[in-house]
Amino acid sequence: MNRPLRSAAHSSNTLAALAIFAASAHAQPATQRWLVLNHGTDAGELVVTSRGDSATARWVYTDRQRGTRTEARYAMGTNGLPVSAEARPVLADGSTGPVNESIALTGDSLRFTSLGMTRTIARTATEFVRLRGGTPWEQAALARALIARPTRSARVNGNSTMRANIVADTLLRANGATQRVRLVMVTTDSSALPTGTWLDERGQLFATEVQWFMTVQPRAVPFMPAMRTIELRWRMAEARRLADKVTTPHKGTVVFRNGNLFDADKGVMVPNTTVVTRNDRIISVGPAASVATPDGATVIDATGKTIMPGMWEMHAHLFAAPFGVAQLSQGLTTARDLASDPDLAVMLRDSEKKGALAAPRYILAGFMEGPLKWRGPSGSLVSTEAQAREWVARYDSLGYKQIKVYNVVHPDLLPTIASEAKKRGMRLSGHIPRGMSMEAAIALGYDEIQHGAFFFSNFFQDSLYVPQMRAYSSVAFAVSPTFDVNGAPMTKLLEMLKAKNTVVDGTFSIWIGNMGITDNAARLKSDSAYVTLIRRMHDLGIQMVPGTDEARSATYPRELQMFEAAGIPRAKILQMATIESARVMNDARDYGSVAEGKVADVLLVNGNPLERLSDLSKLETVMRGGRLYDAAKLKRIVMQLGSIGAASAHGEEDPRFYHPH
Repeated sequence: MNRPLRSAAHSSNTLAALAIFAASAHAQPATQRWLVLNHGTDAGELVVTSRGDSATARWVYTDRQRGTRTEARYAMGTNGLPVSAEARPVLADGSTGPVNESIALTGDSLRFTSLGMTRTIARTATEFVRLRGGTPWEQAALARALIARPTRSARVNGNSTMRANIVADTLLRANGATQRVRLVMVTTDSSALPTGTWLDERGQLFATEVQWFMTVQPRAVPFMPAMRTIELRWRMAEARRLADKVTTPHKGTVVFRNGNLFDADKGVMVPNTTVVTRNDRIISVGPAASVATPDGATVIDATGKTIMPGMWEMHAHLFAAPFGVAQLSQGLTTARDLASDPDLAVMLRDSEKKGALAAPRYILAGFMEGPLKWRGPSGSLVSTEAQAREWVARYDSLGYKQIKVYNVVHPDLLPTIASEAKKRGMRLSGHIPRGMSMEAAIALGYDEIQHGAFFFSNFFQDSLYVPQMRAYSSVAFAVSPTFDVNGAPMTKLLEMLKAKNTVVDGTFSIWIGNMGITDNAARLKSDSAYVTLIRRMHDLGIQMVPGTDEARSATYPRELQMFEAAGIPRAKILQMATIESARVMNDARDYGSVAEGKVADVLLVNGNPLERLSDLSKLETVMRGGRLYDAAKLKRIVMQLGSIGAASAHGEEDPRFYHPH
């Protein structure tokens, strides 16, 4: 039974069961504390206070100039699981704000409140409830309850089933101490992507899963390296099973017969073309009437369709999750990682190369940050010239092609970083560190700038500090609606970029239409400024490359659409997504176009993206390094993975993943 949405004025009635809080106020409270660690360094805490049949979990930590600040209040049923819950923001002064989400079982109904609206549905067979923006304490409670059931499953929130799987049950050893732990992976009907929780011998939260930020018991810290090894080993085994599932077998030779080939080098369509691949290379490209089909080849009829090179995602971030399938499903056969943990990034890169991972080819850029309060989520922190040289050398030894500098690296270290990177033949790019201008960064050796917002914050340096410390993105939101993109200051900056051959990885789909600007009229003016900026860079011949800054690269089609909105011809956009990105990375000898001798990264599109860019959504076949994938099958797998992580790099769907800018 569905009832209409009602205003939040009724929300005070949605948590009737939370009266348990008042009834149990006389009970002696018990308090537990967990650490929140950013790569082993303190970032905040989770504090849970239990009193009778109620619990309050306050989860607060810093992620650059923002972070998670939430307080969840739970009323517990006789089964020890939440029957009602509400979440509130924790304000800067430590007080709590108004309820922004609640859920409650009341009689035969289940009532939700979110974003100021209330919805009531029939309770059905719901056994417990969970918050969309819940805490690790709640996550562990649900995992503990699930594994105690014979079926290891239960109905939750009225219309979904959660399932648990114990993937590790082991005794950890570190520094002479031992600890019994279980790693529980939980999935739901809406997402087959598992959420991991480590439970201790009492079934309590020991640690959250391996990500940039982890919530852990203080006594868990010595065991974290062993836990990371166990979890990553399991996830890589799952990734291998997924790769086997989605890869289309063939005998080594594949023929794309009689398609219209997009010649990325020339930016034109060549009709009636046949492409032959053998193993991981293209061995023949030519007129369909003259290119023979080898015996035993797998033949794909491309008549009336477009054959084109695989596309490049130039601003990705790698996580311990199968997001590579989502990237392949969009025709991305190369992705440049611009900030990930080195052990994970190298593992994923090498696994893909061996065919054990269904994902694009990964190119790695080494992340470098300063050790200040507003640092990004990384263990690659530098505060001296010696540390800077050591990190560049380490990344070089691991096969990284690029160095990315972040927000609070001290500007005085940039000459050392640039010199060391250039000496090793590595590209240098990044954010513009505080205290430095774009002009200075380019003069000191930046080959590339990440994020279009820096083109606006660059001219308002004081605003990064006054009246308070603010992120560059916040400054850009404030000034972009009224900034004159055609004025002399921007013109001078753009001319410098052109003279220095500086590449721009603008991630424009983040900034255009961004809800960080709440006033609609101002947002439209800001959008116009960014579109004008793109057009000006194109007209000046400044090299731009497409990137999303997302784990799944979900907004890649929109990134290309932003270029089209700025008036860039479709042929040029397709070149930017293929051969020009390959040239930027000095990879054009082997990648970026469909040509004899190059690596077999090939797409088949049932349409003509040279006439309609939106036809890229009609992708039928993906070949990455000779491995063949059915695009429809890839998309079905992506749907099964569900919404979790869909915008994970932005932190909008899943708090386990965080936006890197």
